Amino acid sequence: MQRIIFAAVMLVAFAAFFWTVTRFVKFMMKGRPFDGKFENKGARFGDVLLYFLFQRSVAREWASRHHLLIFWGFLIITVGTAELMVKGLFPAFSYSMVIGTTLDHVFKTVLDLTNLVVLVIMAWAFFRRIVLKPRLIPMSGDAALILGMISALCVTHFLMHGYGMLASGVVHEHLPVSAFLAGRLDAGTDGAATVSQVNFWIHMLIVFFFLNYIPYSKHIHLLGALPNIALRNRGQKGIIPKADLEDEKQWGVSHYERFDWKSLLDTYACTECARCSNNCPAYNTGKPLSPMQLIHDIRYEMFDRGEKLIKLTPGLDPTADEEESDGEDKKKVEPTEQDNQVIKQLEEMEPMVGGRIKDETLWACTTCGACEAVCPVFIEHPLKILQMRSHLVLAESRMPAELARMFRGIENNQNPWGIGSDQRMDWAEGLDVPTMDEKGEAEYLVWIGCAGAFDDRAKKLSRTWVKLLQRAGVDFAVLGLEESCTGDPARRAGNEFLFQMMAEANIEIFEGYKVKKIIVTCPHCYHSFKNEYPQFGGKYEVWHHTQFLRKLLAEGKLKPSKEIDGVMTYHDSCYLGRWNEIYSEPRDVLAAVSGGRRPVEMSRTGYKSFCCGAGGARMWMEEDAPRVNVNRTEEALATGAKTIATACPFCMVMITDGIKAKDKEEEVRVMDLAELVYEALPPEPESKEPAPTEPEAAESKS
Repeated sequence: MQRIIFAAVMLVAFAAFFWTVTRFVKFMMKGRPFDGKFENKGARFGDVLLYFLFQRSVAREWASRHHLLIFWGFLIITVGTAELMVKGLFPAFSYSMVIGTTLDHVFKTVLDLTNLVVLVIMAWAFFRRIVLKPRLIPMSGDAALILGMISALCVTHFLMHGYGMLASGVVHEHLPVSAFLAGRLDAGTDGAATVSQVNFWIHMLIVFFFLNYIPYSKHIHLLGALPNIALRNRGQKGIIPKADLEDEKQWGVSHYERFDWKSLLDTYACTECARCSNNCPAYNTGKPLSPMQLIHDIRYEMFDRGEKLIKLTPGLDPTADEEESDGEDKKKVEPTEQDNQVIKQLEEMEPMVGGRIKDETLWACTTCGACEAVCPVFIEHPLKILQMRSHLVLAESRMPAELARMFRGIENNQNPWGIGSDQRMDWAEGLDVPTMDEKGEAEYLVWIGCAGAFDDRAKKLSRTWVKLLQRAGVDFAVLGLEESCTGDPARRAGNEFLFQMMAEANIEIFEGYKVKKIIVTCPHCYHSFKNEYPQFGGKYEVWHHTQFLRKLLAEGKLKPSKEIDGVMTYHDSCYLGRWNEIYSEPRDVLAAVSGGRRPVEMSRTGYKSFCCGAGGARMWMEEDAPRVNVNRTEEALATGAKTIATACPFCMVMITDGIKAKDKEEEVRVMDLAELVYEALPPEPESKEPAPTEPEAAESKS
């Protein structure tokens, strides 16, 4: 009878679990089809081993390493629990029947010790949440229940085996902790057998309850993490998918089902480790954005709205207009009375964008990618934010006034400041800078960019940069007045229409001059040309100027003659570093101009570098204190550096403003790497050739 009851309980538990999982999958699959490709299956299997089984991302963080023991311990305990389930149906079963007595005893020793280790870590987890109280990891009811259940599993394991030894009179030395406990327990044979059996039932009932609680708890990541890691984006990061602007359904995301199903799988994978929020520049400066909470909000929206969507007649789109429902290739689905009731309920729901997720939350993002870089399960937070921004801009025309001005500036004058496009070459006054129109063709197109052409501080960088190229004998030209914005600020601010317009116009110009190679000083332009213009047929060999500087230095075309004195530190640009993994080149350039000395690193560097605050079109938006750029500047000043090196005109401007805010202008300078290289070169030789006469000059120009 006991075996029948156990079988019935187990059947109900697993049936309930699979019903829940099936329903959650249905919610997720209401999302749009996923356009990505899951190529290279061998590498994806390796990802699962590396990032799921061996927890590589977790191991990188000292504060999280106790989770390694919890995870591995949980896996070992689960294997032990599987044996108990079979024993509940067939009491004589043992793993020794499958793997032999010796291996079985080895496994049981490991299992027994693992339960002790996990129990100790559970005590630490309670202490950490109750006493230490790390940010964003509270002692909630959910956490208390989960930690309590895991602790109870360990305790019932010891009591079940300890009293079992008392009942049988046989001490199993391969269960060292349970055997130690058995030697200190006191009960008769019958009483010990009963207590052992009771603990078996408690243990298994906890397992069955835990199984069904997982999908509704923070531990839902136990179901979502593995597939999310296996299906992760293994290609270039930070690319916004090209939208078909003829299809209004692709004008951003308003409802959760406008995300593709892979984006929704992200929400099931979240481990609630809070690394994304703890590394977010917006969250760390008091802005209304927590990437972790945003992912949770999308999941909760999916639960609430998905519960209703799965009740609709298959093929019925509650967000489609009547004309969208008609078409030559698909039959119109007529809603039933129940469908109409469900649609009414959906219409009465608070909107996800602007409701559950506030506008100010979305506009706070700098798109720096810090959240995505530290996520152990490869959640793509920035993409979701940008897709919801697109809905606000394209579908609702709802945006901060500063962005509306920026869009007008790009539309009317081809730059986000809105400065007259006829002033685009003013930075080159007094310099002999060749243009494509004059040369016809050049090996390299040097892209000056909007900042380099219109920002007063960045103009100095542009002048220095072309002087370096001229001294190195590089065959280059600029577009001059034909140059315009890449469209990156528009795309990051949600205006996909404007971005596509700018991209297509630029590509047409590039084709006219047969451009194959482009050098840029701006990481945002670099990212657009290298990674996003190929969506429109524009494929080029793109160089960031730090890469090109290292090349020129290595080839001896630029030869520093003196060392830059003083302590230097380097600020990693988000779009150069995290998004494009260019870390070593800038540091090599710094070493070349400082006698081989490496820069003094800030506390947050490399993939964990802190944003300057200008990305995601934040350069043109107002920001309340505390400001992101001041936070980063304070970190740079803490190194004791007298020179803060940058590799992005926006970073240079933002950190320069931060230096001014800290009244350190007389003590610390902010310099681009190109400026430091130029400073380390010997003085330019004066030309000994007489100036050409007017006829000679005219002939030369001809």
